[in-house]
Amino acid sequence: MQLSNFPRAAIAALSLLVSPLVLADPTTPVHIETPPVDEGAPFVPGVRLVEDLPLDYIEEEYFVAGEASLYSYANNPPLGPTDLATIASSVPYKTRLIVRRPAKSNKFNGTVVIEWWNSTANFDTAPVWDASAEYFAENGIAYVGVTNSNQALAYLLGGCRLLGILPPSCGSRYSSLSLPDDGLAYDMMSQIANLFKSDDDQNPLPPTFDVERIFHAGESQQAGSVITYASGFHLPMINDGYFIQSGIRSRRINGGPVCGATGSPPFPDCTPVLQGSDRLVRTDLPVPTYQVITETDIETLSFGTLGRQYDTTSYRYYEVAGGAHLITHKDIVLVPPGIFGPDPILLEDLCENQINSTADGPVFVSHVFNALWERMQEQVVDGSPPPAGILMEVDGFQVQRDALGNGVGGVRLPSVEVPLNIYTSGNQADPDLPPALQGLGNLACFLAGSVAPLDEATRHMLYPDYGTYRSQISRAVKALKSQKLLLQSDAIRIKKQAKGDFAN
Repeated sequence: MQLSNFPRAAIAALSLLVSPLVLADPTTPVHIETPPVDEGAPFVPGVRLVEDLPLDYIEEEYFVAGEASLYSYANNPPLGPTDLATIASSVPYKTRLIVRRPAKSNKFNGTVVIEWWNSTANFDTAPVWDASAEYFAENGIAYVGVTNSNQALAYLLGGCRLLGILPPSCGSRYSSLSLPDDGLAYDMMSQIANLFKSDDDQNPLPPTFDVERIFHAGESQQAGSVITYASGFHLPMINDGYFIQSGIRSRRINGGPVCGATGSPPFPDCTPVLQGSDRLVRTDLPVPTYQVITETDIETLSFGTLGRQYDTTSYRYYEVAGGAHLITHKDIVLVPPGIFGPDPILLEDLCENQINSTADGPVFVSHVFNALWERMQEQVVDGSPPPAGILMEVDGFQVQRDALGNGVGGVRLPSVEVPLNIYTSGNQADPDLPPALQGLGNLACFLAGSVAPLDEATRHMLYPDYGTYRSQISRAVKALKSQKLLLQSDAIRIKKQAKGDFAN
């Protein structure tokens, strides 16, 4: 985690006066303003563009300013995720958010999804949006993405200079933003959630949008932020559920020095860190909490079985066979033509092996996400229980594999249950990449899966003709639908794609 900008001397001085916990009031007023229109272009996270959606769906950017508290844990070691103490109060912040919503209120279904934008690449990305954008739009869900970390904020303040080689595109558009410490995000996100559920005239949604449910979501690093938030800061009157993608452990509660680290001061001048099961999301929350892990998470990221927890009334944990951590890879222009040659460089050009990703397949984990978003709404509305958690067969940090080489157990999408390929965890950067792209290639390919087509003899043995393949795909689709882990709309997409997949 990148050290934040809140002065360490100030944190140390404040920590001497660690006070009993008084969570900042989530109804504390925040101020909404529109960004300057003549100081640079907006930086829009996500590659699923609103204008490409086949529906009347719009996008708006806002700045939001307020005051938040910074927290530590009251004891060392902490007594659990709610063992909180305030170390700084009324710290000003100003960040930005983007709202994507139906253009008309009669198309809004009452659900708002708030994504804690991911900052692993050192700029905002929107893996929750990219995986389920079409589902959100088709079902009238309003989406809110929020810059919640200094890593991403530094990129905005620097004018949005992608990869450090392209000209800055944002200019001074974001020069007024400030988030002195990543740990302020917990109060900040509560205040933002409360704003969207209120009838405050600062609410960015039109007054005709009646918000009934708010769900928080995050992927990977920011999945850790959502775990910290859900476990320590849950607000029952505001938050209605938590969706955790590819994450198992809580994130640091603030950016101060860690107790026990080399050269760290004695407690309370340092921040204790949760250990063991306290780093996992709570399973006793009174709202739905769903956690989805991919095969890449288990092996490449070495999660193994560390995040597994038993089902409860509100909690579910799923592992998806063949799934990759990387969300997208197709048709994404990283570098325009003329920088490293006459042709553009696409994200899928970074890796040595054919890429497997969550939203672009061939293993579409996004279909599982979409079904679980549907289940979460049903659980809140009428108490319908979600599907039981499903696990892969794992030995330590290694997935057990069948005779073809594909993972055994877990949630099984048709592309894995009726395979045309072998899906393995991880990938590697193409060694011929320009040096300026090696770092991004190493990150993206590490998080991606690899695809190796079955040889012709094996394919013919499994599926002598297209009719055989199609019937097996239909059975796999039916099985996943019966588990309530595949929606009819995605089932139709899979069946339509089957002929093209077989032909290739």
